[in-house]
Amino acid sequence: MVVMMNVYDEIAKERVIRTVASCSGITTITMDSKEGKLTVIGEFDEMQILKKLKKRWGSAKMATFGLFDPKKEAETAAAAEKKKKEESEREALYRSQAYREIPVCPMHHHTTIVCDHDHGCIIS
Repeated sequence: MVVMMNVYDEIAKERVIRTVASCSGITTITMDSKEGKLTVIGEFDEMQILKKLKKRWGSAKMATFGLFDPKKEAETAAAAEKKKKEESEREALYRSQAYREIPVCPMHHHTTIVCDHDHGCIIS
């Protein structure tokens, strides 16, 4: 079961995990507070967990529910790891390009304007 929640700090994350852990039949609980994703694995009453979560956190919504498939979970984890690696490589490339020394052009440009009017102005 995957539940999406608006939990962004460690204290709230611990409270969510303790709340879910109080239910029977749960074997694994993981929480990704950056994405607000709570994953619960085991044989349990999903409505009881969702009810407890909604009672304290109104933003709790069930994203998916189904049987746990270790192969699918491993593929998902591998894809997420690959995405993180690509993102970090892209960020490193950006940083290396952003901090390269930009050649400095000397500012030796002088402009002289001479007017051919009767009063003869010169701007330098």
